[in-house]
Amino acid sequence: MSRLNDILEQENFEQDVRELICTFKENSRVSKLMNPELVDFNKTEQTITLGFPVQKYQLNEHDTMHAGFIAAAFDEALGIFASHLSGGKSTVSINISLNYIKPIPKDDTIMITAKATSLGRTLITVSGECRLKSNGLLTNTALATFAIVG
Repeated sequence: MSRLNDILEQENFEQDVRELICTFKENSRVSKLMNPELVDFNKTEQTITLGFPVQKYQLNEHDTMHAGFIAAAFDEALGIFASHLSGGKSTVSINISLNYIKPIPKDDTIMITAKATSLGRTLITVSGECRLKSNGLLTNTALATFAIVG
């Protein structure tokens, strides 16, 4: 994936991702509600990590994060990475598979780390891990594929 290496080695990569997150928040009601923030960018691991605060409206009857909001957070995090990797072209989710390992408690922040596993001309596949900010506990994993449509 030399194309991926080229993209990640760009001098403004981190700033470009921050700007993309701002654009998502301006143009998407879901992004605005989920409120993602870039937490880490690791060139060696070829990953980005986004943080999402667990908000009261996202809680289920057990006071843990509802599965649908976990899926939305993954779609946002992996989608933002895919969107950047597409070189500015629009991308859409065509498949997402999640594994629910542990519940996510209220009053925490989830940290989703995204890693590109495949970067093609028309499809991008990204994997992800979700951990609690408070203790690093792995709560979920995901694999998503995005179509480049723009």
